[in-house]
Amino acid sequence: MLRRIFLLIASVFVTAQSFGQYAWPSPEVEQLYKQAKDYLSRGGINQAVVQLQQAIQLAPEVPILYRDLAQALTLQQKYSEAYKTVEPLIKDEKADELTYQIASNALLAQSEKKKAKNVVEKGLKRYPQSGILYHELSRIYELNADPEYALDALLQGIQVDPAYHMNYFEAARIYNNTGRPVWTILYGEIFCNLERQTSRSQDMRKMVFDAYRRIFTEPQSVTTPSYGERLNRGEEPTFEAAVMQTFNTLSPVMSDGVTTDNLVMLRTRFAMEWNTSFADKFPFSLFAYHEQLLREGEFDAYNQWMFGMAENPKLYETWTKFHTEAMPGFEQWIRTHPFKPLAADFHNTKDLRNLFDKKKKG
Repeated sequence: MLRRIFLLIASVFVTAQSFGQYAWPSPEVEQLYKQAKDYLSRGGINQAVVQLQQAIQLAPEVPILYRDLAQALTLQQKYSEAYKTVEPLIKDEKADELTYQIASNALLAQSEKKKAKNVVEKGLKRYPQSGILYHELSRIYELNADPEYALDALLQGIQVDPAYHMNYFEAARIYNNTGRPVWTILYGEIFCNLERQTSRSQDMRKMVFDAYRRIFTEPQSVTTPSYGERLNRGEEPTFEAAVMQTFNTLSPVMSDGVTTDNLVMLRTRFAMEWNTSFADKFPFSLFAYHEQLLREGEFDAYNQWMFGMAENPKLYETWTKFHTEAMPGFEQWIRTHPFKPLAADFHNTKDLRNLFDKKKKG
């Protein structure tokens, strides 16, 4: 449970309202807050608590101090004390979105799921564009064994806050247990671009690679809701249908197996097909990014970065030895050309009916 809390809220101290931008009431309070941040970054949770408590003594009117004290108390597993620390902020509507998230975490750690849900929903009324709070709401639904509502919350978070990375990760993970792995591919790759250098990102690349394998080598495991039939009747396909239709058209490329090299060919041809047939109807930043990578000669290295290690670490190592300048060049390129998802990318119909029927009992 504690590891889960670290993963969910360890980023709270790195916010847009950082200590460098905050209008502190005095240099002493700012210094104490800086020291608390420094202690926490080095694992000194107890010292961080002391510094924050001292800062509150000097500036009891500053909400951020209570928020971050509650975080540190949560990391100490003092969940009841953590919630009580921020409860007045929530009642007085002085809480930011991260405060609502921390309060929810503290309540969930005490198995108070209903109260945690109420807190998050209150937070969403104040911050309806908060991807963080939709992520937290999804987690509560998943703890209640309700994957449909959990996924719906994640999709809502992606729709209103496309820059928040964790909703892509969780949506890709949940979709991976359904018959619609195309969303694992899309959301998973977006996540890997937003969070690049972590073990979680490596795990997601494996998941995306396996999702491609399911589509092209295990068609019986993929739900195909009459994509071809819709197109043959002259009806406009959905975005998901258009992606699957394009995959099906290009399936001969994968006839000898799903490999990184074959994925390079597939995705190169996909970019051309999509640009001709669907780009105007379904603008999608990830596919536009692929085109940019192709134009600037970085697409091979990008696909090796995405799939090489996921497919076979030894083959990836061999590739890098034969292309010694490719990955360093790509790493430099991507630092100056980061991928940025847009609100206009949201083409998911959010039709989740029957998606989890096989998971339900009775």
